[in-house]
Amino acid sequence: MASEFQNQLTDSVLSSSDLLHDFSCSVCKEDELNIEAEHFCGECSKYYCDKCLTFHAKIHKRHVVLGRNDVDEWTELVDTLITCDLHPSKVLELLCVDHDVLCCHLCVPLNHRLCKDISLISEVARGIPNTADFKQLPVNVTTVTARLNQIREATKKNQTSLKASGKSMLTKIKALRFSLNQLLDELEKKTVKQMEDVLADLDGSLQKDIDHCDLLHDQLNALLETTQARSRDNESSSYIGYRKCQFKMVEAEILLQELLTKTEATITFQPDKRAKQILYDLKLLGNTHAYRGPQCEQPSEQTFLQGYQCERDV
Repeated sequence: MASEFQNQLTDSVLSSSDLLHDFSCSVCKEDELNIEAEHFCGECSKYYCDKCLTFHAKIHKRHVVLGRNDVDEWTELVDTLITCDLHPSKVLELLCVDHDVLCCHLCVPLNHRLCKDISLISEVARGIPNTADFKQLPVNVTTVTARLNQIREATKKNQTSLKASGKSMLTKIKALRFSLNQLLDELEKKTVKQMEDVLADLDGSLQKDIDHCDLLHDQLNALLETTQARSRDNESSSYIGYRKCQFKMVEAEILLQELLTKTEATITFQPDKRAKQILYDLKLLGNTHAYRGPQCEQPSEQTFLQGYQCERDV
């Protein structure tokens, strides 16, 4: 029967494939006719051509029917349960058994032309409300939605925990930066102390030379003054002063020669490039790793219906 219907349906679809309408008359389609619809009844959720609308008007006189001028409202009034997801203006009327997919009459020539088993939903649906599976549907849906709620709440808790972990990690990062600042401050203090010690040593050496020069300068001037004052009265004193001046001038000459051979005192700072290079080489102060336990494999429909358990690594 399915193959017989398939042949009829294929012939019908192929013969009218060049006349695919946005909206086809629902009544005509039941007679395997492809007639463009000119009207839509929201209460019936069906499309009608001019001819079929006449019979509809006799049966449902109070139904509000929209014409082509209100075509934008057609899709808004269609029962979303029975509309095709791929073609919202079409109603689901066929089942591709090969792919287990609900189809409208546009889906078949476009996506299921080569499929062998295509059935009318009206035939497949006969007696469905009385089947055990249909009666079990509310329980099964409740089971699945309960599991979804459970997983959602667990995931939301994970999300909250993750945000708390982020704040904790931010505190650790700032603490690390603070400790690094302390280390750098300590290195700076030690470096400045070393510089001050070197400066103090150089300054002390220079001051020693300055003091030596001042001492010899003052001693020579004092000896000269005393010697010149005594030269009029006492030749012995003059001689002694003369010789002492000679000795001091020799001492001064030695100091001058020593100081002239010394280069000018300078001080330089040579940064330890390793410290800077280490910071340059660091891309981050540390690495943040994300851990998430293995997800449950996508459960089959049967698994969903029976309820499934999954240990989550949060």
